[in-house]
Amino acid sequence: MKENVNLKIKSENGFTMQDLLVACFIFILFAGLIGTLMYRVYETNIRASLTSQMCIYAVQILEDIDKISYEDAQTKTGADYKEQFSIPSGYNVELQFTDYGEGKDYIEDLIKIVDLKISYTISGQTEEFNIRRLKIKEM
Repeated sequence: MKENVNLKIKSENGFTMQDLLVACFIFILFAGLIGTLMYRVYETNIRASLTSQMCIYAVQILEDIDKISYEDAQTKTGADYKEQFSIPSGYNVELQFTDYGEGKDYIEDLIKIVDLKISYTISGQTEEFNIRRLKIKEM
């Protein structure tokens, strides 16, 4: 006996709209996740590059302060160093000289504290590099 059974199975008819919607949702979910990860990696790479460049500029400025005389060092500003070392406009350079000692023990102007602050802003966040050093008057 031969039975002729015509069974219709859903999978034989191709993709259903529900199958396509689920596949599109999964694709969009993973594409968004991968895109976000790629953006974060790129942003972290840029931040690391800018921070390392900021440290290089700080070392150059402090080495120049060590080379020049005590009196000349006090006349320099952050803007002078931005121009001297061609520091890009995205970086902010602040340089401040303060007296080392004050009060009854402070006799004469021999030592200054050099405060150097270099910063930049990326994606609304400001990264800073602060360093403090002494400049001693040569005798």
